[in-house]
Amino acid sequence: SLEYKLWRKSVFTRDSFTCQKYKIKGGILCAHHINNFADFTELRLAIDNGRTLCIECHKTTDTYAGNCKNKFK
Repeated sequence: SLEYKLWRKSVFTRDSFTCQKYKIKGGILCAHHINNFADFTELRLAIDNGRTLCIECHKTTDTYAGNCKNKFK
């Protein structure tokens, strides 16, 4: 949805397109929901419920769904 795309872009922008675990800028990035997307519907589009992770870090999260396909530099 448009709202979700805006949420992702806002999370990436706030985090300067930098993985928050390894502090590496660019690459394949994911906007990760800190509180689970499915269980916390009221927080789905809350900017403070997101953080930027590289694909490798995102794969290590409990809620990884394999939906990250966009590449940002």
